[in-house]
Parts: sequence; structure tokens; C-alpha cells
Amino acid sequence: MWMPRLHSARPRARRPARSFYVGGGEDHCTKDREMATPLDQFKAAIAAGDMTAVAAALENAEVRDVVDDGMFAYGRPALLEARSPAMVDLLLDAGADIGKISEFWARGFGLEEVPPRVAEHLLENGAVPSVHAASALGLVRVLRDLLDAEPGLLEAPGGDGGTPLHFARTVEIATLLIERGATLGPRDEDHRSTPAQWRIKTAPEVARLLLDNGAEADVFLAAGLGDLELARGALEANPACVTYRIGVNTGPYPGIGFEGGGGTILQWSLGFNLAPQEVAMRRGHREVYDLLMRSTPPKNKLQIACMLADRELAMSLLASRPNLADEFDDEDRMLLAKACWETNNDTEAIRLMLECGFPVGIPEHNHGYSPLHNAAWSGAAEVVRLLLEHGHPVDMVDPAYGSSATGYAIHSATEARRYEDVDYGGVVDALIGAGLDGCLSEYPVGHEAIDAVMRKHLDAR
Repeated sequence: MWMPRLHSARPRARRPARSFYVGGGEDHCTKDREMATPLDQFKAAIAAGDMTAVAAALENAEVRDVVDDGMFAYGRPALLEARSPAMVDLLLDAGADIGKISEFWARGFGLEEVPPRVAEHLLENGAVPSVHAASALGLVRVLRDLLDAEPGLLEAPGGDGGTPLHFARTVEIATLLIERGATLGPRDEDHRSTPAQWRIKTAPEVARLLLDNGAEADVFLAAGLGDLELARGALEANPACVTYRIGVNTGPYPGIGFEGGGGTILQWSLGFNLAPQEVAMRRGHREVYDLLMRSTPPKNKLQIACMLADRELAMSLLASRPNLADEFDDEDRMLLAKACWETNNDTEAIRLMLECGFPVGIPEHNHGYSPLHNAAWSGAAEVVRLLLEHGHPVDMVDPAYGSSATGYAIHSATEARRYEDVDYGGVVDALIGAGLDGCLSEYPVGHEAIDAVMRKHLDAR
């Protein structure tokens, strides 16, 4: 029997796929859900850093058999989720393969989250870093040795086809790469984004260094950094930049799925579906916000005011142009649905959009589907009720999965298990109350709150 060693003496390495069952306009919900499987318990224990619970989960042979699988974000194996050398040792003792880390590291993804002492411990146990891993982990000596041995690695493609500079964790790493002659503005293969756009979230000082050395600037980088001079330069070079929004497929910063790719990396590094003005305001850069807003057309100002839940600004715009929302183009009309998606999902922003005349029932194609589908997926019961009150069609079926909004809510709650603290029951209650009651024939679905709501409606028949 495998026995865990809790205190090691080892010497010093896109939303889930969804399958909805909907036909004839009715939701068909899978009954037999496995809740809290041994693997679920293992993943939760790893995330919590609970050594005792991890050791208990590893008693299960089925868990040990998949310990190297990429079950965490970005396909990371458990070893890269470890937050202490002791947890690394526990996983290695259970059979985790240090070689798998070497394979994953070649991609470079998510390594900013690995504590340096854990990375060093993995290396001391035999993990072999790639040039991208060394860059992402901030391992200056390792990176220097790799480049000395093979200078061609300087521009080698890693995860998403990004170069080592796309992954640079620290100014010291970026400086080394620049000194070796790294190109400042290469675009990765998946997101078509630059190193500065990649680094703006987790290492803004690296983004600043790249810009100071001549990398291409843009209005979103200026907004993210709060740099007034960069913002002025972006405006002078392209006055239309004040109309840009992350995730708009007709603009230079397209969303997920555009032409089969991942869309701009700014979705992850600055925020989904945001305008540069919103980025600046959310980051506390009021001067940049004011500068950009002075040149912003009224219809875009209304969208920005709503996304920021700035009621005073929105009402002042409508006072002079009551039908401003009628000026929206096709992309503009998708914004309500995007605002209802889980990455945004600000109830007051959505409430204001509806009051300002944003059209309901217009689907978007970067995330989920209609505003109602997206709110249901997010477990946003109040938003679902708001949408229904404003006339959102209840019976829309999304073309990708053939699902109604109820199917989105139930799948999010029982299969994707997106959130523990949202009101899936309230979502399903509102939808059934509005006539979307096909899934009642499939009671129970395996979610306590949803089943209670379904039982209430069944009892009332």
C-alpha cells in the first residue's frame, strides 16, 4: 500500500466543452451526476494546499493513475499547482513524473503563478526547463545558460507561438532578452499579440520596459499603464482608437474564436469586452479616461457609461439624444450579451443598459449566446429577471448546442460547476416561471437548489 510522506527529507522540480441535451424546445438534463469524486477531492485539496487532504486523496489508485494529467488551468498537471516544496515531494512520492513538467514547461503557460522556491525545487529534482519556462519563472541564470548554449532559442516559439519575451516575468529577464537582441514586437501565433500586450497584467513594469525600448504602443497599453503621453500619442496616430473595444471582431482587437484563433491576448491581460476608457477608469487612471472621453463619439460614450454603471453620464447623454441606442451598429448591439457573460456580469451595468434602450435578445458569438443564455450560465438570477422584464425572448435556442437558457444554467451548475456562490436555483425558477419548463420531466438533475425549484414547480401542477 502506498504510504504518503507528509514531511519530506528529499534532497533539494476555453471554458469547458459543453454538451447540452435539448430537443424540440425542451431541456433534457442528465440525472446521474457524480458529485465530489475522489478526483474532485484531490483537485480541491491541491488548490487549498491541504497536505493531509492531498495525501488522503492519493490513497485512491485512480487518482494516482492520473496525477500527471493536465487537470488544472492551461492543462497544468498537479505538480505545477504545488505551492510548497513539501507538496512537490508528496506528489513525487505518489508517482508524479518530473518529466511531464519538462514537457509542459516548453509551452510556458501559467508559470507566473508558480512560486520561485517551488520552481527551484522542481529543477533540483530533475525537471528540465525550456527557454520559455526560464523566462516565465524568472530564472535568469538558467535562461542565460540556455541562450549561451543555443542562441537561436532567443526567438523560438513556445506556447501559442509566443517567444521567450512574451513570457518574461521580470525586468531582469526582459533586459537579458533585449540585450541578446530579442525582437520587441513579434506577435504570437494564436492571439496575434505583442509581448507588451501579454505582460501588461502580471508584469506591467516589463511592458513599460519594452515600450521604453521602442516597442509598439497602443491605446490599451496607454490606458492600462495610465500613461497620459502614450495616450496622447495613440490619439494623434489614430483618432478612431477611442472607438475600439476588446473583443469586437470588426476591429483590431478581436474576440475568442475570431478566424479560428483565440482573439487578442488583451482579453486576459486587461479584461474582456472593455473599451480603453473603461480600462483606464477601472485601473484608477482618471486623467487618461478624461483625455480619451473628450474625443469619444456620443454612442460610444453611452456604451462606456453603461459598462461603468455611470448613471449620471448615461442620463445626461440621453437627455440631449433620447434615441442614442438606435445609432448602434451590429457589433454595438451585441454588447448587452457580452456584458452578461461571466467575465463581465455587472448587474448595475446591465440594468443601466436596459434602461438606456439597449436591444434585448441580440446574441453574440465570442462566448456563449444571447444575453439570457449568458446570464443563466453565470447563475445571475437578478439579471435573468431583468432581461425577462424587458422582453427578452425566453425560448431562444443557441445554434452550437441546441440549448435554451435553462440548459445553460443546469449545465453550468452540474457539469461545468462554474460557481458555488451564485443563484442557479433563482435562474431556473425565473425561466420556468416564464414558460421554459421542459426540463421538469428530467427531475432531479443533481443540484440541490435547482432540484428544490423544480420540485416546487412540479408540486404546483
